[in-house]
Amino acid sequence: MTATRPGPTAAATLATPGGHDPAGAGTVARPRPRLRGLDGLRFFAAFSVLLYHFAAFDNYSTAVWGEPVEEVTGAVGVWFGYGALAPSLFFVISGFVILMSAQGRGWRRFVASRVARLYPGYWVAVLATSALLLVLWNPGRAPSGPQVLANLTMFQKPLGYSHVDGVYWTLWVEMKFYLLMVVFLLVGITTRRVLAVALAWPLIAWAFALAEVPHVWDWLIYRHAPFFAGGMVIYLIHRHGHTWGRWAVLLVNVGLALIHGVPGLSDQVSQRTPYELNPVLLGTLTLGCFAAVAALSWTRLQFLQWRWLTVIGALTYPLYLIHQYWGWWVISLLSDHVPAAVCVVAATAASIVLAWILHKGVEVPLGPRLRDATSRLLHGRLLGGREAREARDAQAAQDARAGVDPPAEVDPHAEVDPPAEVERAEVAPHAEVERAEVDASGRSRGHQPSTSTTTVDLGER
Repeated sequence: MTATRPGPTAAATLATPGGHDPAGAGTVARPRPRLRGLDGLRFFAAFSVLLYHFAAFDNYSTAVWGEPVEEVTGAVGVWFGYGALAPSLFFVISGFVILMSAQGRGWRRFVASRVARLYPGYWVAVLATSALLLVLWNPGRAPSGPQVLANLTMFQKPLGYSHVDGVYWTLWVEMKFYLLMVVFLLVGITTRRVLAVALAWPLIAWAFALAEVPHVWDWLIYRHAPFFAGGMVIYLIHRHGHTWGRWAVLLVNVGLALIHGVPGLSDQVSQRTPYELNPVLLGTLTLGCFAAVAALSWTRLQFLQWRWLTVIGALTYPLYLIHQYWGWWVISLLSDHVPAAVCVVAATAASIVLAWILHKGVEVPLGPRLRDATSRLLHGRLLGGREAREARDAQAAQDARAGVDPPAEVDPHAEVDPPAEVERAEVAPHAEVERAEVDASGRSRGHQPSTSTTTVDLGER
């Protein structure tokens, strides 16, 4: 199978001065439109996690509902249990978007964009949830001072502390994936290298897990590696077209996702909810995680330009961060007075309002400043705020001329996770799902952008 639609050739992907085509025709690539369908898909995944926690999760149901959750949600509760699969969908999206956002950027710029995207909202969410559990409502797990401080680093697990909010576990999974991307940026990204890693990484991680080699399999995130790797291959096909080799690597990862995901997730859901998931349906939905991302990037759906999808997509990360305990608190206040459906609707509405405040009041104003500060630190220079903004604007203008997507501000995750004490690293919710300017055309109109720091070449080499 050869590429079914033309992508940039190897020569065309080489950096050329001024954003002109290699033939010297002077053609400048136009900025690529956003894949708004992926924004909507990310929000759908976060919303599925929310419903899983509100209507199926059972570990704190007595403190939340005043009775076992199955007594409240009845026969429909089992359907909310499938929301535990949403983190896997996030990871597929993250593999696609993070590879895309790394294209044409040096490692310093990539790290600065990730820090700016992840930390501002996360810091406020950690402090807000800690305050809730210490002051307003304690379902049995008030955090300690050292635990809160460790959580502010986002490295609480290697520091030996549990999560203030169980949903944070997927952020650590994402961090390990980002480390792989930094290594990629240091050595140079090419299509062949991406394809080789997408095949070898999940298989090597699984081998270490079977051999029970301490720590290595965990750092290689073997249960979730097929989802990230599958998303990376979906991006390669989106960008460069279909080949037998890309399809083979994608199918290997889909198979590994079924092998790891269905039994592990079934066990986890049975431990944390009163329900048993149907393995056939769970396997079908696992396939759907890959199929949904492919459909929104390979078919005409990639050209959707419904702006409201991007609006709700911007709320994905803050909603994921803030919904669990604040939503449970709202339910605990209302459960004795109104029907269960009203409780869930009220908790959902409160979570969305808090997510909007977190996005508009924290992420939007603080993200660019933190990105500038991180970039200055990584470059070892002490530029002032004005100089940093001018440098960023100049880089953005250069990217626009070359047809490069602006730095990805994608929502990284949507994590689905239970409270820390019952947590196991089997179920990952999302995305890092960063809101990135996604290529909806599938290829540049001219050539690949140049970068002065790191060679990033996704050409056919």
